[in-house]
Amino acid sequence: MDLENNNNTVVPEFKKEDVDKKRSAPGDDNDGVENIKKVKLCGKALKVEDAHVPESNKKTLAQSPKKRIELRNIKPTINKNEAFIYGNYRHYYGKRILDTDFHDVRLDVLGMQPELFRGKQLLDVGCNSGHFSLEIAKKFEVKSLVGLDIDRALISEAQLAVNLLKRSSNISAATAAGKFPYNVKFVHGNFVLADDVLLEIVRPQFDVILCLSVTKWIHLNFCDAGLKQAFRRMYLLLHPGGKLILEPQAFDTYKRRKKLTESIRKNYEAIQFKPDQFASYLLSQEVGFARMQLMGVPAHCQAGFKRPILIFSKV
Repeated sequence: MDLENNNNTVVPEFKKEDVDKKRSAPGDDNDGVENIKKVKLCGKALKVEDAHVPESNKKTLAQSPKKRIELRNIKPTINKNEAFIYGNYRHYYGKRILDTDFHDVRLDVLGMQPELFRGKQLLDVGCNSGHFSLEIAKKFEVKSLVGLDIDRALISEAQLAVNLLKRSSNISAATAAGKFPYNVKFVHGNFVLADDVLLEIVRPQFDVILCLSVTKWIHLNFCDAGLKQAFRRMYLLLHPGGKLILEPQAFDTYKRRKKLTESIRKNYEAIQFKPDQFASYLLSQEVGFARMQLMGVPAHCQAGFKRPILIFSKV
């Protein structure tokens, strides 16, 4: 027997119980219940909430042009300590200069033996922005000078200075070879090699190597092994009769920089090869220098920069 509903739709009798169950029985499907939209009356207005809209279906609110500009202009936070872990300070020579003519007082010490540089091939390890390298090349009439630094930005600054000097010089390209500033170039790189085995392919290239106020930074970043390797590489890069001019920092200056990074702190605590041992190591059979002499100590500068400048000779 068929029944009629209020809409005059014929409903088969065998489905009547199912229809009644759907109208009266509570839902067993929790997910279905949770996804039912709830209607709330707020005053005279209706507010529809969907408490379980999938994240993928939610629309991201568009940001205003002003907000987008503000976000675009936010600069990433830079740890200043980590930016200068190699002693690669900008305006470093401002602390070393005695007068407004950009005269580094160490030039007075080097100038006591100008014959060491005149007509020679030089390498300046840790040249920073190249001011001192350029002064040496110009003042002592070197044959050539290569400045090396681990900081690419400083090398770019140094090479820019060379290019400006070239444009302002009256030297023709035909006669420029071997003349200042055409005999100076700057190279980006780490003097400490990735592996000691690479020392086997190092060949003599220079008459003089300058390593001025750099040993502390090699030491803090590459520890005892890295500094010892650097000393051996310096020896191997020198021609017979060549000179290493070394200005090491005292160990008590290391402590002020040990907190630059966690890695530097660990290296500092592991150091056993102290600056007062450098000379004996350089003169040992492991390296090979034949003799050492004191070149001088810069005068008229801050106490922290009055460091002895030493000459190590290769035979």
